[in-house]
Amino acid sequence: MNVYKSSFLIIGKGETYKHCKNFFDDNSISYKAIVTNDALKVKNMKIIIKPEHQRRIKQKEIDLENIDYVIVSPGIPKEENLIRQIIKYKCKIITDIEIIQSIIKSKFICITGTNGKTSTVTLLADILNANKIKSIACGNNGISVFEALNDSYEYVILEISSYQLEYIENLKSEISVILNITSDHLDRHNNFGKYKKIKSKILKNAKHTITNNYFTSKNNNIFDVKNNLFYINNIEIKYLKLNKSNYIEYKEKKYAVTGKHEALNLCACISILKIIKINLLDILDAFNKRTFMPHRMEVFNQYNNITFINDSKSTNVSSTNNALISRNNNIILIMGGDNKKSSYVSLTQIINEKVKLLILIGENRLQLDVELSVDIKKKLFMHLKDASSYIFSEMQPGDTVLLSPGSSSFYMYNNYIERGVHFKKLINDYVYSKD
Repeated sequence: MNVYKSSFLIIGKGETYKHCKNFFDDNSISYKAIVTNDALKVKNMKIIIKPEHQRRIKQKEIDLENIDYVIVSPGIPKEENLIRQIIKYKCKIITDIEIIQSIIKSKFICITGTNGKTSTVTLLADILNANKIKSIACGNNGISVFEALNDSYEYVILEISSYQLEYIENLKSEISVILNITSDHLDRHNNFGKYKKIKSKILKNAKHTITNNYFTSKNNNIFDVKNNLFYINNIEIKYLKLNKSNYIEYKEKKYAVTGKHEALNLCACISILKIIKINLLDILDAFNKRTFMPHRMEVFNQYNNITFINDSKSTNVSSTNNALISRNNNIILIMGGDNKKSSYVSLTQIINEKVKLLILIGENRLQLDVELSVDIKKKLFMHLKDASSYIFSEMQPGDTVLLSPGSSSFYMYNNYIERGVHFKKLINDYVYSKD
């Protein structure tokens, strides 16, 4: 495809729209943009615009015969009526990722997983750049894939979500990685089997494939951390071990970690970097200088021997489980958010073991209250502000106050970042008022 001579239709007005619009405007590429609510119907290869939206769009219809490619915001499901009609008319759907791959000559490392994607792509870019291999991490981590055009990169590291993979058909990859698969986004994908199948698309046509033990096959490289030892293809990495989820040891050196989940992210990177032929000690030295990501087990305040942790990025059961595993007892846990097709029963045992007070918030607080039949004190609130105010009267020296929702919170926040920022402000305002 010749991107610069093609015409596009962008459906949706989210981040993908903004990034594509900026690129198209900068390069004088022809495009139109609508949201799904603009369309009345699709008839004879034409999208008929609703009368009340015609003035804003400045046209009554969009002729799909004059559109080479359609870009759909990943947040819009294929079941949406307009998308179903476009698929029915066999319009060519393309993603911003496929556009970039048609333009640049960099090698691509593509990474997906239920948890740990952003942390892993960031860590991998840090290690490669520290070893003088010019790389950029972009995609679902919030950095536009078009940023890869701003320099000459040897590797472009793509974080790809299941929503993006649902629309991608022609992914080119030097190395593709599935970090993990646990039940998530069932409100979008309906069942775990479909979710897993969509995730597995990332392995198609890759030169090298790497997975944890969720997608074992004779063609995949397998990474794992078991019994506190690191393995690649079931072969132990000598002298490298995880010590009580607090730090990693390699020979005489020690490297702090936030828990086993971060050790698994490192193990995935080691498996990738083994293919690229980077020495383990060089990997670990770069790991020790890594960029810490906000809203992921972020210790942001300590007051009166009370530790406050912002894990707002936790949007599923597995991530909250990982957060609890990584901490000692005396936890005041804040959970809850949107209603999702997820079961939280599996958290019951670890909550009983580690949590002293369970705060349930959001639209699914009643569901959580029923599913989490625990032997500890529980309190329910709709809003995070009210929950935080209650915590201030209950916390004691030696406690850890942990926000790890296990759910999104679109009922109140635009994203997990806004939620995490709000939580930190609530805590910091309280602490600073005591100074």
